[in-house]
Amino acid sequence: MSIVKSIRLFFQEGSSDKLYNAAIVKDGELYTVTVEWGRRGGSLNQGSKAVKVALAVAQKKYDALVREKTNKGYQAITEELQPAAVAPPEGQGSGSRVGTKRPRVGQVAQLLQAIEEDELAAYLANDRMIAQQKIDGDRVLVQIGDDMLVTNRDGQKKDVDLRMFEGLSYLPHGTVVDGELLAGGEYWLFDVLQVGDDDVRARGYLERWELLDGELEPALSGNVRIVPIARGRKAKQKLHDQLRASGAEGLVFKDAQAPYTPGRGRSQLKCKFVKSADVIIVENAGNAYQMAVYDGKKLFECGRVFAGTTNADRKSLDAALGRKERPICEVQYLYATDDHQLFQPKFVRVRDDKVAKDCLRDQLLTTCRRVIVGSG
Repeated sequence: MSIVKSIRLFFQEGSSDKLYNAAIVKDGELYTVTVEWGRRGGSLNQGSKAVKVALAVAQKKYDALVREKTNKGYQAITEELQPAAVAPPEGQGSGSRVGTKRPRVGQVAQLLQAIEEDELAAYLANDRMIAQQKIDGDRVLVQIGDDMLVTNRDGQKKDVDLRMFEGLSYLPHGTVVDGELLAGGEYWLFDVLQVGDDDVRARGYLERWELLDGELEPALSGNVRIVPIARGRKAKQKLHDQLRASGAEGLVFKDAQAPYTPGRGRSQLKCKFVKSADVIIVENAGNAYQMAVYDGKKLFECGRVFAGTTNADRKSLDAALGRKERPICEVQYLYATDDHQLFQPKFVRVRDDKVAKDCLRDQLLTTCRRVIVGSG
């Protein structure tokens, strides 16, 4: 293969120090767009965004990739412009140059650290850990005042209809609550950071939830609810079994004694109930591999997968597709959307022991977003 055109890009700001390389290479009589990406100084991931296409098609894909990255703040490496030895602080680097970052005006949220299903038993048995349903919504923090301040997990102001939060209007001014806003307009609270002028972030989670459920709940109205908790092995196992049976997204564990700490940590955890399916890879669609299953005698496209693939996986898949083959692969996914597109699919392996007719649409399972009411 010979290189027709190439570019090397970098992005540096705060904890981000990344490279992205793209090239058009002559591949026989056709052309392939290859890419490399990853943290500067480490091993780069490799992949293809277009495989054995006409030069005009490859050029269009290449230009789109460069435009997408530069719009996000990536810069071309030249003799005059080189990455700094150390990435500059937040607000002084690549991302700030394009003006896409919104200012932080509220609290940065405490986020859930993912655990695997084989870790579930230990947390169900741990009396210090409280369990809750994992709710599939939009993370929202609200500070109550004359004008409510609604922010996302990064503390940035959200452009929302404030009437959705009228059920919080009787809480003391200064109160800050945290929860999930569902598509239907219900706001499910699971934490409180401040009650009036009293900052309660340093208190343990159980104490904060009891403040929420005991002192603040009587003032709530309308579409505002509180996410129940389950305490003790039996109650947590019961909640787990209910959620599994209902097809819910997953289970959350929270350390009863831990304070509210922004970012991810081991005091608040999530276990998603993943499902698996065997799918047919029909093409390299540029940003990911197009998946399909059989719906009767017709192929039904069910989304694209990239997560979980390695350099070796991508090389093997591209080679098979180049031979006009359609590899059968196992993927894990969180759920299928209402139109049967796989949500958060993750490549597991190629299935040489499966054939295309085994890949059926009935593998694609939707999820239940209803909140289980009741506590243990």
